Amino acid sequence: MNTRTLWIDHQEALDAWVIHAKSASWLGVDTEFERVRTFFPRLCLLQMATSEQAVCIDPLAELDWDGVRALISEPQPVKIFHAARQDLEVLQQHFSVVPGAFFDTQIAAAFCGYGEQVGYARMVKEICDVSLSKAFTRTPWCRRPLSEAEVQYALDDVHYLGTLYHTLLAGLQDRGREAWLTEDCEALICEESLCKAEHAPIEKVMRACAGMDRVSQSVALSLARWREDLARGVDRPREWLISTDTLIELAQARPQNTQALSAVMGLEKGTLKRRGEEILDVIRESETPDSDFVAMSRPTRPDPAEKALGNALWKYLGEVCEREGVPPSAIAPRNEIRALAAGKRNLRVLSGWRRSFIGELLLERVDPAGSSSP
Repeated sequence: MNTRTLWIDHQEALDAWVIHAKSASWLGVDTEFERVRTFFPRLCLLQMATSEQAVCIDPLAELDWDGVRALISEPQPVKIFHAARQDLEVLQQHFSVVPGAFFDTQIAAAFCGYGEQVGYARMVKEICDVSLSKAFTRTPWCRRPLSEAEVQYALDDVHYLGTLYHTLLAGLQDRGREAWLTEDCEALICEESLCKAEHAPIEKVMRACAGMDRVSQSVALSLARWREDLARGVDRPREWLISTDTLIELAQARPQNTQALSAVMGLEKGTLKRRGEEILDVIRESETPDSDFVAMSRPTRPDPAEKALGNALWKYLGEVCEREGVPPSAIAPRNEIRALAAGKRNLRVLSGWRRSFIGELLLERVDPAGSSSP
């Protein structure tokens, strides 16, 4: 097969593909992107497949993408991804669009007994009995031209999605878990989920600063936010601008002048020259913790009874999940179970299908009298 016939970098071919794909019952989607020198992912390749054909579309070509935007955003055909989170971010960044309806085969696999965060290659081997090549995992996908073998490798990433979809959909239907998949896919593109992803790097810094005093933690929070805004503005990786280790060192030292700032070992001379006054301003202005800091502060250590309850709830969750063939992490992370033991109720495990599956049973072990309350 000549893979160049499946390479789209001209408008006429793209328009013909969109017309074909619109009439399909499903559409496999994958992306290849680079994020080495930029804050935002750079889309290098868009792969799509129907039951009849798989193609690679070149985002570096001068093309009108309106047809692709409509194809992705409309409810039909259903879009199939494997581990969709990063692909969704890339599509939103590049095309300002999210899928109208989609099916994540990794999430579905967890609900069908294949385990936690199972990879695409393993699913293809187990369901299709095909061993995929790993030869091009480090390919610089924005390089042109790509070789025939590299294009074929990229095509393989969508070629088998339809078979996975039909197999896993049948598995969900047999287990009565279709609604689980629908709810969790919708959650990936809701505003709350998108905001949570944006705040994840800041929360990572705060976890690293858990042992500091409150003033240092407040400074760390402000520096993390400043770095995030700067990285977005100049489209450079946050670690290129200032490393997390250096940020934490700044929060601990809290230098008040240029001389003290220059003594921070991890701070590069170029950063000191270009951003020194900005950094000092952020430190000075954040030494009084504000309400935002209080909201992001880590909770106090649980008392022995609360810790024991959290452990018991986690053990019970594990027992139920083992019986039902579902990874506990697909139901709730351990920190959410700890939060439940600490008295919090605005939790994912207490909403949607998770509440009826396990949430009410967990509440009975925490507070029998209040287990039926919303």
